[in-house]
Amino acid sequence: MTSFLRPLAYRHRWIYDTVTAVSALSVGGVSRLRGLGVEALQNQLEAGAAVLDLCCGSGEAAAPWLAAGFSVTGLDIAPRALDLAAIRQPQMHLVEGLAEDPPLADERFAAVQISVALHEFPRKERVQVLTSCLRLLQPDGWLVLVDLHPAGPWLKLPQQLFCALFETDTATAMLEDDLVFQLNELGFCSVKQELLAGQALQRITARKPPSAQP
Repeated sequence: MTSFLRPLAYRHRWIYDTVTAVSALSVGGVSRLRGLGVEALQNQLEAGAAVLDLCCGSGEAAAPWLAAGFSVTGLDIAPRALDLAAIRQPQMHLVEGLAEDPPLADERFAAVQISVALHEFPRKERVQVLTSCLRLLQPDGWLVLVDLHPAGPWLKLPQQLFCALFETDTATAMLEDDLVFQLNELGFCSVKQELLAGQALQRITARKPPSAQP
């Protein structure tokens, strides 16, 4: 279940942008939030490497990767979001498809980013998404996740309010789970978690082993 504000925020862009701006204040603003993925992996990748922005929406979180010179593919299930991405980030290669089963070739990407989107998936589908990332990554390729994490005492109540107003039960479920453990169980290695924004946000990097099989 979710409140009436969630569909309203997606229908009216100014509401969505305002919520994003307020939520991003604790990490230094919207630009910093959207750059957390490339910030974590830029030095791990070769110049111009192929990167997948999974659940790319209208392309905002892909922009820092493009600015850094990477070759970016964006995948999303929503045609309207992809239409916006095509306008805002014309240099992106855009693909319509399910994150649980992307219509993309195995081992195509040096890195996969999922920026504040994994919490939208129920537990079963979340596992499918992460398994797809493992399939799509080249050996030694990197996954970077930026998403919700149970907040510390100062932000616990604001986070609960935010989830009640703008998120669904899938977000609450993810806050109960240990993504680091889950990634290790799925076969990723070198899993590292950083807690940001009063612990309300987590950035996780994880690597596909050289011999990993999806």
